[in-house]
Amino acid sequence: MSERDLIRLILGLAGPRPDWLNLDVGDDSAVIRVPGDCRLALTMDSVFEGVHFEPGTPMSAVGYKAVARAVSDIAAMAARPLCALAAVGFPSGADGGASRALISALWEAAEGLSVRLIGGDVASGAERLSVTVTALGTPGPAGVIARAGARPGDALCVTGRLGGSLLGRHLTFRPRVPEALALVERCDVHAMIDVSDGLSTDALHLAEAGGVGVRIRADAVPVSEDAGRMAGRTGRTPLWHALNDGEDYELLFCASRESAARLAADGGLGSLPVTVVGEVIEGADSSLIMADGSAVPLRPGGWEHLTA
Repeated sequence: MSERDLIRLILGLAGPRPDWLNLDVGDDSAVIRVPGDCRLALTMDSVFEGVHFEPGTPMSAVGYKAVARAVSDIAAMAARPLCALAAVGFPSGADGGASRALISALWEAAEGLSVRLIGGDVASGAERLSVTVTALGTPGPAGVIARAGARPGDALCVTGRLGGSLLGRHLTFRPRVPEALALVERCDVHAMIDVSDGLSTDALHLAEAGGVGVRIRADAVPVSEDAGRMAGRTGRTPLWHALNDGEDYELLFCASRESAARLAADGGLGSLPVTVVGEVIEGADSSLIMADGSAVPLRPGGWEHLTA
């Protein structure tokens, strides 16, 4: 069962949304309406030793990544992070110094990302270290941007450069909170997601949520230098790594063609480049257009949380 299959199953179980629930399963964050018509974006994210970080990774990096991943989900909704809760599962016999270092790292990461850590839970007895962070945010002036909403004719755009995050960037990335808020003020954004699973996989998440297809131009994908370094290690192409490595935590969004072209021509978002990598099309068929003009089906080659 793939992640998309699981999302479809949960959507089928969830049934109609109550009035107080704006967005739920299938987006980067849920959005609820509380008394006074105030809305909150909520998300939960987990990191596991051996999956999201290697044994021996400094606790400062583990704590930062755990908080930053959840904050990145808030950013993907064009919301402002407000507060967070963290639950830590320590393995049996965990070193007391490492435990204290991780708790301190969570607080420091939250403070550095302008999030108030307001509580959580600590337990021991697990086989491996895990951290789960629940983050809450408030919609920005333009409101929240969901995954659904892409329209045929939209430009498909991404911030930054992609690939090779395993060389270190997956532990040090900065969630694109201010950039997301600026983006929706300057550009007619219809749908957005953060690139956590990989460009190929997350583009298909946007397509499925919007009931559309996407067409990505291979020669337009912004390939990072780290993707080239990874290619030297694996024998795959830098493009493959840019499409599939994931954990870039850049913003992938669909916007009107005119506003996206203006934004790219203006140099992006300050020092952060914005690249038009493709377009949204009618129908469910998504493709990758190679440099020679040939088209191949776009496959979800990025991180898959669940396998059959």
